[in-house]
Amino acid sequence: MQVPFHPLVVHFPLALTFILPVLIVIFAWMIKVNKMTAKGWIIIVGLQMALVASGYVALETGETEEQTAKRVVAKSLIHAHEEAAEIFVGSTVLGLVLSIAAFFLRKELNFPLKLLMAALGLVSSFLAYRTGSLGGELVYVHGAANAYRDGPTVESLLPTPGQKTSESTIQVNESESLKPDENDYGTSDDPSLGDDDFKQED
Repeated sequence: MQVPFHPLVVHFPLALTFILPVLIVIFAWMIKVNKMTAKGWIIIVGLQMALVASGYVALETGETEEQTAKRVVAKSLIHAHEEAAEIFVGSTVLGLVLSIAAFFLRKELNFPLKLLMAALGLVSSFLAYRTGSLGGELVYVHGAANAYRDGPTVESLLPTPGQKTSESTIQVNESESLKPDENDYGTSDDPSLGDDDFKQED
């Protein structure tokens, strides 16, 4: 079975999306109370850039696999997942722009902007969840993974529990099949019959 590249990369942006809002609030508060220098915000900017980059890679790999998935899944279902992914990636780009702007603003102004970033991060988390749900439905409900199967596997050829097969269900006792039949010649159980009874007269 051919394994597509798309499901191998989508987990990173999804996980990072849910982590970033918490980190944004922590970093913003520590900078505000002077427990961290303003340069520490560079970490958030870097993580936001990683989110945008990984989200874009996931989006591009999904578009690459679209032609294969359309063999077994309706085009409208694929486009719904694709549009949700585009909106999600767009929200991460906006978050990146705000994170860069917050780094250059004065300390008095950048804290409210950072809180706005955290709120936007929660929105991105919802969009990531929606995108992932639509993708999961393509695979587990509509059978998109079947497009990558090379052919029937051994397991698919075996009968499943409760499955009816064409073979007879009558059990045959092998010892019974070895017993002589009463119609067999020369094996009669009647002792009164001798060999002369089976001879033909001249």
